[in-house]
Amino acid sequence: MDKRHDRRLIVFLAVLSLITACASATSYRGEFFHAPSGVNLQWPPAPQTPRILYSGSFKAAGTKKGSGSWLKKAVDALFGAEKSVPLLVRPYGIYADAQKLYATDPGSGTVHVFDRVRNRHVQVEKADEFDIISPIGVTADSTGHIFVSDSVLKRIFVFASDGQLLRAIGQEEIFQRPAGIALSEEKLYVVDALAHRVLVLSKTDGRLLFTFGAKGSNPGEFNYPTHIFIARDGRIFVTDSLNFRVQIFSRDGRFMSSFGKPGDGSGNFSKPKGVAVDSEGHIYVVDAHFDNVQIFDETGQLLLAFGSPGNGDGEFTLPAGIFIDPSNKIYVADSYNGRIQVFQYLAGSDRKIAK
Repeated sequence: MDKRHDRRLIVFLAVLSLITACASATSYRGEFFHAPSGVNLQWPPAPQTPRILYSGSFKAAGTKKGSGSWLKKAVDALFGAEKSVPLLVRPYGIYADAQKLYATDPGSGTVHVFDRVRNRHVQVEKADEFDIISPIGVTADSTGHIFVSDSVLKRIFVFASDGQLLRAIGQEEIFQRPAGIALSEEKLYVVDALAHRVLVLSKTDGRLLFTFGAKGSNPGEFNYPTHIFIARDGRIFVTDSLNFRVQIFSRDGRFMSSFGKPGDGSGNFSKPKGVAVDSEGHIYVVDAHFDNVQIFDETGQLLLAFGSPGNGDGEFTLPAGIFIDPSNKIYVADSYNGRIQVFQYLAGSDRKIAK
């Protein structure tokens, strides 16, 4: 009897080891969104008409693994119930749709998917034989497929909604250091920081369609570009980081305009990171040195800024990525505070930001 029990235990542990080794995603449940505490925050401050409201944050919440399967029960029986785990270490890239928030976390080599409807959180840490090392850009399509750039592995990984790897795009001959990514129809736009260009690939098969940009400071050239956002009208916004500007392109990569210059005053850039555009065409640029988000019109005129250094509500420490969804919710990766802060732009003709 003891020998049979030992054999079953050995088989079980072998299967468990195999499953664990092959697993690419881990699922958790719990409260990961935190509503504002205390006084409501708005920009500009009262009694002026509010344009931006603070909505809350996603952060480490001591969430516990939430599977009730036989496997979990068996593991818990053998090794004890699992302890709570942190969710975010150093969030960087962000994408959001109607149900989910996606975030890359190069601090832990993890891609996070927060399902706000089902109150579920999935962590993706592997891509088949690869451990994810430096996830930077993230986006998703209408089918729920998740696209993630890894700047060290020089790949774009495509995952199913449950975190299982579907395919990998690219190799060293194509990418040098892939960073921000964005989708437009069937095209995947990839910013390559070291190659100083944007690559446009087929979403389905990864075939290279065309590129634009080269190293330099002239219009249409880049000096270590990092982030990208595609507006509703199809225009492409790229953070040209070490040229301290944002450049705007058409869908086919034709240069349209740019704005920004280095400096330590309002409207200047010191360490520009994420870029995004709201439904009324305002351009939001994160600056990791100023620890704020500056909002510009299409000519590059500063309209408003929100955020300040710190770790309280509405404050930032080295913020990075930003994303604005169709309902004008603004998501900002507050990297060194280990959280994603959420704001709301109050759209409408009577509320449109004006200088």
